[in-house]
Amino acid sequence: MLRVRALHEDQAKRDAHEAELRLIEAKKQRDVKEAELERYRKWRPKEEDRRYAAIIGKPMNASALGEFRDDLARLAQGELQRLEQVQEADDVVQKRQAETDEARQQVIVARRACMKLEEHRNIWTTAMHKEEERLADLEMEEARGPAEASDES
Repeated sequence: MLRVRALHEDQAKRDAHEAELRLIEAKKQRDVKEAELERYRKWRPKEEDRRYAAIIGKPMNASALGEFRDDLARLAQGELQRLEQVQEADDVVQKRQAETDEARQQVIVARRACMKLEEHRNIWTTAMHKEEERLADLEMEEARGPAEASDES
């Protein structure tokens, strides 16, 4: 029984380790997404300025102007998409953190179960040793008993 509990504890430890690795990976992915968002936020105003500079002083028809505005809207949409990716990555990190916490809790539960069984085994072993000692003492008393009884009479 103790061996089974020890196996459960080992499995819980492996699960906790794997959960921690998934958490680390999720944090790395979130960091990558945040860095990409920051890079985009720095690049976008420069790109908008560059595009404005390219059209200043040039005659544009309505369709070209509409296309220009659509391009600017796509740039803004790109930032929103990256922000959404960061939020999704953050949600994944929170989920992985919860999984890791649960896995760590399972390790604690499994360890307590092993400790409880070990404690019961130790109590049983101690009781068996005491019983063996009592039986050995009883045998000695029986062996000495009649000789001592005859001495007293």
